[in-house]
Amino acid sequence: MRIFFDEAKFLIRFSVHLINKIPVKLSNPYLLVFIVFSGILISSCVKKPKYPSVPVIAYKDFLRYGNPHNPDSVEIVITFTDNEGDIGLTQADTLGIFKKGNVYMYDSYWDTTGVDHWAVYDPPITPQVDTSFIYYRVPPILPDGDPSEPVKGQIFIKQRPFVKVFDRIKYTIYMYDLAKHKSNTIETPPIDF
Repeated sequence: MRIFFDEAKFLIRFSVHLINKIPVKLSNPYLLVFIVFSGILISSCVKKPKYPSVPVIAYKDFLRYGNPHNPDSVEIVITFTDNEGDIGLTQADTLGIFKKGNVYMYDSYWDTTGVDHWAVYDPPITPQVDTSFIYYRVPPILPDGDPSEPVKGQIFIKQRPFVKVFDRIKYTIYMYDLAKHKSNTIETPPIDF
């Protein structure tokens, strides 16, 4: 899984970069102070976004690798926002709802036997296990010890190997943050092979 998120600290870094590139004579300290305070003023104007404490996810893409009609692996791409940035799990987060992960998916297929409808794919396996759920562990997003802050980004959920059983499927997806807030539940559009 890959995770990317936007940081509001870009302007601060950009301002420092600009200050380093401006040729300033050290004999004029007022100009240097003016440039430093201008950079601070510009960077302080950036407001942190405000997101709900409950994670909000949305479907973005379905990527196929190998033959598009019978891929050997796929990635489901979802976007997320969270006000505290407590999306990821550490290796120690293995109790309760985090036992198998914090992103939950199950797939459905278009059943054309009888009445056309979506049916949850749960093949008969011995011993009986719940195969309809697919679990993923998202690693921590913020570095250890960082204060909570609003984040938004993308999660790439890879299924490898991917075994195509039906010609039309869709996924239902939701996730939890560390505070055990359950996100909204989303469905992918129908995916045809």
